[in-house]
Amino acid sequence: MPSKFFICRDKQQILIEDCLKINGCRMGERCATVPYLKDVAFDREFKGVSPSSAGNGARYIYLKAITDYAIDPYDRTWVEIGTAVHRKLSALKLVTNVLSEEKLSDEQMEGIADLLEIDESNPRYHILTDYKCTGSYKITKYLGITQTQEPILNEDGTPVLLKSGKNKGKPKTISVSKTDPEKADLKNETYQINRYRCFLENSGFPISKMRIQAIPRDGATYIAKSRGITENLYIIPIKRLNDVDVLYFYAELQHLVSKAFETKWAPRCTPEENWEGRRCENFCEISDACKEMDRKGHPIQP
Repeated sequence: MPSKFFICRDKQQILIEDCLKINGCRMGERCATVPYLKDVAFDREFKGVSPSSAGNGARYIYLKAITDYAIDPYDRTWVEIGTAVHRKLSALKLVTNVLSEEKLSDEQMEGIADLLEIDESNPRYHILTDYKCTGSYKITKYLGITQTQEPILNEDGTPVLLKSGKNKGKPKTISVSKTDPEKADLKNETYQINRYRCFLENSGFPISKMRIQAIPRDGATYIAKSRGITENLYIIPIKRLNDVDVLYFYAELQHLVSKAFETKWAPRCTPEENWEGRRCENFCEISDACKEMDRKGHPIQP
C-alpha cells in the first residue's frame, strides 16, 4: 500500500489526504510547501519484485506492500533530492538522443532503467548507467574506501609522540583514507543494473559497459572529505554477471515474497538487508508492523 499518514512535527499523525486539503494542516502552519508534501507522499504501487528490490528482504517487501504506514516528510528530503536529479537528467533525453527512464519488462518482472546511450568508442554497443544521489558514506562503500590510523612522522622518520594526556608517550596518528576495489560493496547495485542489462540485451540492445554515476549529496563538506570523498561526481564500473545467476537471484526473491503473500508471514530481514539493525531502528517505515509480526508469532492480515 502507499503511505497513508504523515508524522507531524509534534510526532502526531494525520491522514495524508486530510493534510493536503485546503486549511488541512492540524498544527495551523504547514511544515513544508504543499507541492513538496504531495511529492514526498507519493509511493509507487507494488506490482511485484523489481530490479531495485535487490537488498530488500522478503518481509520488508511484503509489509511495504500491505501496510498502511506513516512517513515523516522531513525524512524524505534526501529522497526528494535524488528524485529531482533523476527527473532533471531524464528531461534531457529528447535533446541528447538517449533512452532515459525507460520502462522495461519480460515474463519475470518490470523495471525502469535510468540511462542507455551509444558507446561512442564502439557505436554498435551501448552504455548502461544508473544514477545514484546518495550520502558520502554510501559512496565510500561503492569505492571500497576505508579509514586507517597512521602515525605522524618527524622529518627524520620517527613517530611524533603525544606529550600529555592518558596516551602520553604513544605515537600521534592521523586518519588516512585508502581505496581497495576488492573491498567495494556493490552487490545490490550489481544485481540491479545487470537485471536492466538482461531486459535490454534481450530487446536487441547489446551492452558494452555498465556503471553508476554517483553524486554525493554532502559533497565538498568536511565530513565527506574526511571519508575520502573528494569529488562531486564519480563514475563507478559495474561488472557483468552471468544471466542465469541474475535471473535466479530475482526468482528466489520473488518466490519468498509470493510465499509471504500466501502465508501472510515472512522471515526477518538478514543483517545485510537491515544494515546490521540500523535500518530497523532509524530508517524503516514499517518497523511497527514488523515488530507486530514477531510479537504475534503468526500471520497478520493485510
